[in-house]
Amino acid sequence: MNKMVLLNCLAVFALFNVCVLLISCAKKKAEEIKKADASPSKPAAEVPTKPTKFTPQMVVAAFEKAADRMPPDLKAEMMKEIPLKDPAKMAEMTEYVNAELANGKMELKEISVDALADWIVAEMTLKNSPKANRIRCVNNLGNVYKSLLAFAQDNGERLPWQLTPAGVRNHLDASVVANSNFGRAAGVDNLLFMHQKVFSVGGVFGMAAVKSELVTPKILISPCDPGRKVANETIGVNWNNYSTKRNKPVPHAGISYGLCFGADTQRPATILGTTRNLSADELAKSIWAGAEDAKRGMAGLQMGQGQIVTMDGGTRQSSKDDIGAAGRMIKAHINSRGGNASTRMALPY
Repeated sequence: MNKMVLLNCLAVFALFNVCVLLISCAKKKAEEIKKADASPSKPAAEVPTKPTKFTPQMVVAAFEKAADRMPPDLKAEMMKEIPLKDPAKMAEMTEYVNAELANGKMELKEISVDALADWIVAEMTLKNSPKANRIRCVNNLGNVYKSLLAFAQDNGERLPWQLTPAGVRNHLDASVVANSNFGRAAGVDNLLFMHQKVFSVGGVFGMAAVKSELVTPKILISPCDPGRKVANETIGVNWNNYSTKRNKPVPHAGISYGLCFGADTQRPATILGTTRNLSADELAKSIWAGAEDAKRGMAGLQMGQGQIVTMDGGTRQSSKDDIGAAGRMIKAHINSRGGNASTRMALPY
């Protein structure tokens, strides 16, 4: 009996010790957790977030990096056009870039300086390709058309070479008398008696009212005609000094386009203007001269290539099939409403 009591006491004592040990371990663990919570935690490593929009600083950096990847001539042109040192304008450009990205017109692999720089290089290369230059040249001719059409609308639908005595006095020569023949039919074609000051293309573009419509002489230089770019820049510096009425026409050395005296606002199919690379001063007797022609050629155009704008505002890249006696556009020009439209040209030579 005493032996059984002793065994039971030992068992109870062992169980008690186990419980004490478990309670002690649990208390110690709780204190460690509490201590850990009280101590300052080590910050987690920050993961850099990718930008979702360009900043002006990124755009400036992209243009600078793109410039370093370009040939010297393209780099000079881009750096001249992009106002990197003007914070306000670069902020506007940044807004434009972000807007183009948002509407899907600009596609980049990521929002980064390198990606934007790659895109800029590609765009500048495309911009200065022969195909792109012809498109820009056509756009220039379209602006020449708009300028002369606006002039005609302000002058009884008469172009500069169709002005009556009153118009000549106003725009060209104050000494002209009222009973002169200006503006009257001059022959079998649709040519009218015109003042000698508009015999030249520089005289037409130098008229104050025409200059006002053109706004800038940059319209008068074709990107296909790099040999005349420097002269055109000089024209830009002196733009305000030119006046046909004061016998100061625009110099031909910086002009890439010619005008056809047979053009008429009442005859939509007539040709108003062309690139200067015609082999003669008559559309019906010309071919498109190539770059190898030192005088008439344009470096960016091959033989058989030119640009044309008609009096309906249509602009196009022309081929050898358009001009000359049998040219499809020449036939449409000559046979336009009223017939016998002159193919005589004023070219910048």
